[in-house]
Amino acid sequence: MTHDPTDLAAEIQRLCALSGIKWSRYPKGTLAAWVADMDLPTAPVITEALRGLVERADFGYNFSAHQQLPSAWAEWMERRHGWRPEEARVRVVTDVLQAVDLALMFGTRPGDSVVLLTPVYPPFFRTVTGIGRRIVDCPLEPGTWRLDVERLEACIDSSTRCVLLCSPHNPTGRVFSAEELEAIAEVAERHDLLVISDEIWADVVYSGAKHIPFAKVAEGRDVRWVMAHAASKAFNLAGLRCAMAYFGDAEIEKRISELPAHMLGSVSAPGALATLTAFTEGEPWLAETVAFLEEQRDYLVGRLRAELPEAGVTMPEATYLAWADLRAYELGDDPAAVLLERAQVALGSGPDFGQHGKGFARINFATSRVVLGEVVGRVVDAVRR
Repeated sequence: MTHDPTDLAAEIQRLCALSGIKWSRYPKGTLAAWVADMDLPTAPVITEALRGLVERADFGYNFSAHQQLPSAWAEWMERRHGWRPEEARVRVVTDVLQAVDLALMFGTRPGDSVVLLTPVYPPFFRTVTGIGRRIVDCPLEPGTWRLDVERLEACIDSSTRCVLLCSPHNPTGRVFSAEELEAIAEVAERHDLLVISDEIWADVVYSGAKHIPFAKVAEGRDVRWVMAHAASKAFNLAGLRCAMAYFGDAEIEKRISELPAHMLGSVSAPGALATLTAFTEGEPWLAETVAFLEEQRDYLVGRLRAELPEAGVTMPEATYLAWADLRAYELGDDPAAVLLERAQVALGSGPDFGQHGKGFARINFATSRVVLGEVVGRVVDAVRR
């Protein structure tokens, strides 16, 4: 990870020239620290692999990388997380939310309720309600963002059919402990609940924390589960649209396999190649990048705690997102909206993460130090005013 510019104006000019939504959604002069994309270039080995595809004009029917992905992903998960999926049951999908949607569609019925551990990733709310299911809000413990097992148990009634889990957790950056995951598995087993585990952040975990796949906890239990994972967050590949899904529930797996072959679309050759290269050659780059992101995390949290002492800032154990409690500064339910106007900084809107996000903002620190320093400086100045 060698991208470390010092010229703020030049770096912003580079970022604003990109076509992605992160730097193009807001007016010129706005610093983007909202959506969960990195400002860092992806691993050079991935860039080289894609460049070779372009230079060869290799754009015909090509399923070489697709066919290798189940094995490569199985080895990646075993090496990094201690769980090896059965390769024959691995499904390549376009993104993690496609797997979540499929699991909810085939694992629940209209009117069923789905437990969300809130605050949580905003699309979870839309994907549940969009197919006629009901949300059951189960808030994590404020400040620590730990799971309260008794609260989870109390949320469940005769209509509850599923727990939708974001692990590691977005926006708080929590890495759930083995005890918390085992508690979820026990509750799911006792009430015959489906557990859908979005593990897209599994590979951005910092010192002292260790991600545990829900699949490991579910082994040996009578638990129905689905998990999804991708290289997109760790390697900054979201636009290439490739993810991995594992349907641990045989009935859901069967129903998906019965769909017409082309109904769900397919991952493109560039997306499959980039993901394959990440899993087979990208680990050294990822180690350097996570170390850099940990430094960015420490810098951000350290400055906010020193300069805005009444803010409650969670130290993320994973992700490149910080969850900041700004309620003490009377910025209203949506501090991000106020800071966008006052400071020309775009942060993640707290209320988008559910009712327990009111008064909070999410800050993406996956950028250069020079940009992050300017983001923090503008936020601090605006809040103090």
